[in-house]
Amino acid sequence: MDKKDYKKFYLIREDVLPESVVKTLKIKEVLKNDPSLSIFEAVKQFDLSRSAFYKYRDTIFPIDEKIESTREFTLILYVNDIVGMLAEVLNTLSSLDLSVLTIHQSIPMEGRATITLSLDATSTDLEIDDVMEALRMVDHVSKVELISMTI
Repeated sequence: MDKKDYKKFYLIREDVLPESVVKTLKIKEVLKNDPSLSIFEAVKQFDLSRSAFYKYRDTIFPIDEKIESTREFTLILYVNDIVGMLAEVLNTLSSLDLSVLTIHQSIPMEGRATITLSLDATSTDLEIDDVMEALRMVDHVSKVELISMTI
C-alpha cells in the first residue's frame, strides 16, 4: 500500500464532532431503518445539505456499528495494587456476559498497576461505553481506556 493512500483512524467523542458530522450519522441511521426514504428526504429532515452528507457518509461511523459482527475490543484499566483486584475485575466482566480473550497485568509500581484485557462481547447487547462505565465503578479502578477493537 502506498503511504499516501493510508488513512489514519481516530476515536473521538460525539460531543466534540461538528454538527454536520453528527447530522450525517443520524441521517445514515434513518436511512438504514427506512430504506424507502430517499437521501433528499432524509437530509431535509435534519436540515443538512446533500453535499455535506455525501462528504461525510463514507468516512464516519459509530464504533459499535463496526464491531457488530466480531464484538472484540481491548481495554486498559489503571488500578490500585490491592489483593483481589484482578478477581474483582473478572467478576464484573463475568456478570456482564463478556469473555476474556487475553489478559495482562503489569508489575505494580508505587501501588499502581495496569490490567490490559481483550474481550469478546458476542454474548451481550451492551455497548462499549456500558462496559467501560461498569469497570469504572469497580473500587480501586481509577481509569478505563479503549485501546483497540477488531473491525
